[in-house]
Amino acid sequence: MPAATPQPFYVKLSHCLISIVLICLLMYVGQSILVPLSFAGLFSIILMSPCDFLEKRKMPRTMAAAISVLLFLIVISIILYFISSQLISFQNDLPKLGVQLQQALLDLEIWIQQRFHISSAKMTEFLNSATSQTLSHTSSLVGTTVSTLSSALIYMVLIPIYTFLLLLYRGIITRFFIKSFQEQHTPLVHTIMGKTRHVIKSYIAGLIIEMVIVAIMNCAGFFILGVKYALMLGVIAALLNLIPYVGIFTACILSMLITFTTNTPATVFGVAVVLVIVHIIDSNILLPKVVGSKVKINALVTIVGVIIGSAIWGIAGMFLAIPFMAILKVIFDGVESLHAWGILLGDETGDKPVIVPVTQEIIPEVVIVTPAKENDPPAAPPPAI
Repeated sequence: MPAATPQPFYVKLSHCLISIVLICLLMYVGQSILVPLSFAGLFSIILMSPCDFLEKRKMPRTMAAAISVLLFLIVISIILYFISSQLISFQNDLPKLGVQLQQALLDLEIWIQQRFHISSAKMTEFLNSATSQTLSHTSSLVGTTVSTLSSALIYMVLIPIYTFLLLLYRGIITRFFIKSFQEQHTPLVHTIMGKTRHVIKSYIAGLIIEMVIVAIMNCAGFFILGVKYALMLGVIAALLNLIPYVGIFTACILSMLITFTTNTPATVFGVAVVLVIVHIIDSNILLPKVVGSKVKINALVTIVGVIIGSAIWGIAGMFLAIPFMAILKVIFDGVESLHAWGILLGDETGDKPVIVPVTQEIIPEVVIVTPAKENDPPAAPPPAI
């Protein structure tokens, strides 16, 4: 049987691009189904260890999965209760925030008038125009907020159910993936699935440890500065820190804005300094030591992945981007035909560049023999080598 002719590069590239576009389109259209399933998949990987522990103690799988999910829900409920209680106490300072923002806008208006010599009438006209445009979009903003809250409530119901079912039927899912490939690929499928589980578990566990340490450092710095809502701001900043490269800016703006209502400008500046110092410690010490695993993804792909995840799935996509890329890195490294994509995702910046040796073709020396003539002297013997 003749060997298959290799496809040209542009054909392979077009197939890859078409597949990527179709996958992204499918993810965008089916986000209401895929987002809770994705979170449930991550949570089920985390809860496999306690579930296996209970099953080894002769507990039925149904009961072990239910207890694992219940314990997980209790921990999440405690965290949400703490944050919500802090937010309720912050409601008393919301009027102060509005008054201080109005005063800040008034000071900014006066500064612009003095700096750029703009009349008060033009500034008033501009502010009225901006206010009317803002009010015209209020209905759509309220509709978007209600839609987001309803989706969050639906996810809070669906994710625990999906997590319980994934834990209950994880054996069926494993056999499905094994039977989906030829028998000779069974060891490779087992290896990739085991490595994926290990990478996700170590990543999520390291992320939780990192979040706790960052929250403690944030709260300690805020308490030293005398920030009123130190606990709330420290925990919220640690949660936002889970979003790579974007969360630190959001946490900084939010913390400074809330601190502005109850503290002096010097304290507001101190809050920004604390967050920046903690972020530097986290990026250079905690992240490589605690969260670092065998799968390393470079910063460029991380930023692009977070932006793409935000464009497709919003805030949920920003949180899920890194675990998804870690799973893809494991698959790309395990499948030989996908190694190039694994190199693209990797962070092997210290490796030496691959130098392809240039082979020179050795052309044998051509010796031309001519017939000797009668008057010619005898040929000299070849020189000794």
